[in-house]
Amino acid sequence: MFRNIVVISMFIGLLGACSSAPGRPGVDGILVPCGSLPNCVNSQSGEGGHKVEPLRATAEQWHSLKQWLGDQADWNIVVDDRVFVQVVVVSPLMRYRDDLQLLYQPNRQLIQVRSSSRLGISDMGVNRSRVEALRLQIGEAKS
Repeated sequence: MFRNIVVISMFIGLLGACSSAPGRPGVDGILVPCGSLPNCVNSQSGEGGHKVEPLRATAEQWHSLKQWLGDQADWNIVVDDRVFVQVVVVSPLMRYRDDLQLLYQPNRQLIQVRSSSRLGISDMGVNRSRVEALRLQIGEAKS
């Protein structure tokens, strides 16, 4: 009985530890790194399964992408600065909240991207698929 309570408490603690939105990029322009769980991808600090390539985009593509993000059902833009956008994406079935962060580097014509799930140990590939959908949206050819 005691063991079950401990296991349930640890599970709830694990879920709660993952349930907040990531912070904004630091003054160095770096997105928050992914944690140790396989529920996040990041173009700046990702390693192994967390790694995803940044998006290549002109200023026009960046503005077009921001417009597209705002038009998506269950996608809520919570921060929209000149070069940084943060979106909360609500999953259709279970209504889980995921976070998408985009940091545009106009001098490099790159969009650094971080996509993460707030709950769960694995994202079942959803975050990587989300990034690839953005890549298709801006018309970037896969290299």
